[in-house]
Order: sequence, then structure tokens, then C-alpha cells
Amino acid sequence: MLRNHWYPVLESVRLAKKPLKIKRFGEFFALWRDASGAPRALPNACPHRGASLSDGKVRDGEIECPWHAFRFDGTGRCTQMPSEGPDAKIPRALNLEPVTVREGHGLVFMWWGDIQENFPPLPYFDDLNDRGGATETSYILPYHYSRMVETNLDLHHTPFVHGNVFPVGSRMMNFDAHIDGDRISSTGTLVREKNALAGRTEGATFRADMIFPNLGMVELSPNLRIALCSTPVDDEHTWMWFRYCQSYVGSAWLGKLITWLAVQSELRVVQKQDWRVFAGMTPGTIDDFPHAFVHSDKAIALYRKHRAQRLAKQKAQQPAEAIG
Repeated sequence: MLRNHWYPVLESVRLAKKPLKIKRFGEFFALWRDASGAPRALPNACPHRGASLSDGKVRDGEIECPWHAFRFDGTGRCTQMPSEGPDAKIPRALNLEPVTVREGHGLVFMWWGDIQENFPPLPYFDDLNDRGGATETSYILPYHYSRMVETNLDLHHTPFVHGNVFPVGSRMMNFDAHIDGDRISSTGTLVREKNALAGRTEGATFRADMIFPNLGMVELSPNLRIALCSTPVDDEHTWMWFRYCQSYVGSAWLGKLITWLAVQSELRVVQKQDWRVFAGMTPGTIDDFPHAFVHSDKAIALYRKHRAQRLAKQKAQQPAEAIG
């Protein structure tokens, strides 16, 4: 997995007054909001006896263990051990490693990597307007995150897997993909075969972009876009998040209705169509399988190439670390 990046790990609206437990990157974390409302995160196991901190309470902005009421602030420092009295010296062993989280774009992001003096900005698509009544959803799939990132860059499976939802042509024309920094951008038009044979290029134009390591955006039409992410839960599971955004109407409540209907179609039809394909695939990462790309796979090829280069550089810098 690529280190030293921000990863979305949770929708902001899901982190309310009570602590929440999530599993990301193969580890369990307790998330809560401190006294200022800012998100905080720590490893979920209390260093005292291993209780789940997320089963505890938030008191004065700190998380309190449900077993013995030991408290921890957002930096991981143990601030209270009631059984020993207020004057007792708290052992260093009771402190937890801090977990850096930030909130933005309606998401909680977690920094996975080395502590930085100055962290980079949270990644997102500056050209995505999600103020017109967006609707979001999330779920966990039993596949490696790299395969989900690739799938979201795959435009030309649309007529064959989702033809009843998107009745578009099968010929990909005017396709192009390129990378600029951390962002891969691709666009192409799916044209009906009889039109392609006649030299006509009108059809349905789609766009699929991604920002390393795992953010994506799919444009279904100029007025309907999906922001998404594929965050590792562990080596075999991925947290998938989608946000449908529209610009058909200016009314927020009507826009919310449009995007809600789009999400229902996504969950009840589109995703199930993809899952039928995924179910027949052998588990593993994108590195575990040979590939023979065609031109319409250029965005995926760019992702594989640059992901491999970044992983190789990461491994050279940290040779003792297991990465994948």
C-alpha cells in the first residue's frame, strides 16, 4: 500500500457524539470528536488491558476506556487512571501512538505514513461541484483496493455489464488518458457500432479520473458526476464510498432527490451487476495477474505503471517494510 498519503476513511456525518470503531489498513481505530468538534483517532485497543476504546465514552473531549475509565487525549497521551489517584505518575507505556486525521470535503481523512512537519493538503477534485444536493453511501467489498481503483477507471465495460442502465454503444472512440502529478484523467465516447462503421462519432461521452492513492471521479454526463474512493480495510477488503453530485437543477432539495434516486440505482442495480463479475475473479491484488491491455485501458495502464513506480521507490526507501 502506498504510504505517506491522505486516505478518506469515513463520512463526516457518521462521526457524531459517540466514539466509532473502524477497520482500515488492517488495523482497528477508535474515532471521536474532541471538545472543539474536530475528529480524533487512536488505535482502538486500550494499552492497559486491551479493551475497545470505541466502546467507551467521550468526556471533556477525551476518550474514556469502558473498563477502568482510563482517559486519552487526541495525541494519545493517557491523562487519567482513576484507580491510582490524581497524583500518581502515569507510565509512558499507557500512551498510544497518535493517528493523524483531518476533516474536509465531507470526509474524515487519515494520514497513513510518517509524521510530517507540514502535511500536504487533503486531496479532492477542485472541479467537482457537490453543493447541489449530493447523496452519498458506502459499503465494504471483499476485494483488494487496487482492483477497485482500476474498475473505476474502466469505461468500456459499461455497455456489456450495465447496458440496461446505460444503453450506449460498444465502440470506444476519441479515447485519451494522461497523468499530471497525482491525477490521472481520461475521457472517451462510446459509439454504436453501426455509427462507428459509418465514420460517425456521436455517442455517450464519459470521463474517469483518479487522484493517487485512491480517490476517483466518474462523469456520467456533464450534469451528473460521482466522487468515490477505495480505501483498504485489509488485504482482502475495501471500504467503498460514493457521492453522487448533480447540476441539472439549482434547488438543493430537488437535487437531493435526483442524486438519491441515482444512488438507489447504483446500489440496487449497477453495483450488483459489477459484483457478479467480481464474484468469478480470483482474489488478489492487481499485481497477481497478467494483463494484456488495449488502447481503451490506457488510464488503467497509467495507474499500474505509476503505482508500481511509487511502490518501488517506497520499498527502496524502507527496505525492511512489507508493502503491497
